[in-house]
Amino acid sequence: MYYVGVDVGGTNLVAGLMNEDCEILDKASHPVDHSQTPEQLCGEIVRLAKQVCQSGGVTEKEVRAVGIGLPGQVNNKTGIVVRTPNMPFQNTPVRQLFQRQWDMPVFLGNDADCAAIGEYRSGSAKGCSPAVTVTLGTGIGAGMVVDGKLFTGFAGSGMEVGHMIIHPNGHLCGCGNRGCWEQYGSASALIQMTLREMECSRDSLLWQLCGGDRSKVQGRTVFQAARQGDETAHRVLYSYRSGVAIGLINLVNILQPEVICMGGGVSNADDDLLLDPVRELVRQGSFDKTMPTRLVRASLGNDAGVVGAAMLCDSI
Repeated sequence: MYYVGVDVGGTNLVAGLMNEDCEILDKASHPVDHSQTPEQLCGEIVRLAKQVCQSGGVTEKEVRAVGIGLPGQVNNKTGIVVRTPNMPFQNTPVRQLFQRQWDMPVFLGNDADCAAIGEYRSGSAKGCSPAVTVTLGTGIGAGMVVDGKLFTGFAGSGMEVGHMIIHPNGHLCGCGNRGCWEQYGSASALIQMTLREMECSRDSLLWQLCGGDRSKVQGRTVFQAARQGDETAHRVLYSYRSGVAIGLINLVNILQPEVICMGGGVSNADDDLLLDPVRELVRQGSFDKTMPTRLVRASLGNDAGVVGAAMLCDSI
């Protein structure tokens, strides 16, 4: 049997055809048209899913299921996407809309949950349980797989760890709360920390690296400056690593996972500047030091969402 996974991102739709060994046999992508209605966007998802089957030489009868990973709040039990940023899905019956155009078993999942399934099935968390995947991006997403099954909580919104409050009365988050983890540990938070420190350090190398244009500061900018010995960059990273570690320590002490996979562009920084110091902070903050949680870099990259979406049918 074969599986189709579709990763619905803010920029592109990516579909992949997979076999039972979680190998991607064919893949296709298409830009997201934000002017489309929910029905039209679901039509694009169907078209792309059928395309990878055709180009992969697989008939529809050989496809066991289609999985769709989307950002935001997703309820697989009802087949409804409750809300998702930058897309027309608001309380949208995505499963129903899909099946009107292609009568297939359809499973829905949050994109961070799909990444967790992907890493568990064929990535850095393969065979581990519980296995948590944390993605440091615009916000912080996470998913957890326990004994091969995805933990989704009561209504599908479990593991929204980016909104775990780590600083009471801290920075205001887009969710309306203050002090959420993603205000201190996401890639966006790293950029904001960098910009604040730059204003107090006009002689910092960071200004040269961005050509004096604050809008060009990216997550990697601070790592480049730190590698060249810039003190301001090192101050930023000291604070940022603490922010990342606090959230991870909470996850370790509450869930005690066997492994935490770190994903997102920021996690690709040199180990000595990010993961190694964070590992030590997590070790120090962990209650149980006899069976420590392993902190590793996610290995599937952008394919994690496609692999995980395809495997939703076996993971929910």
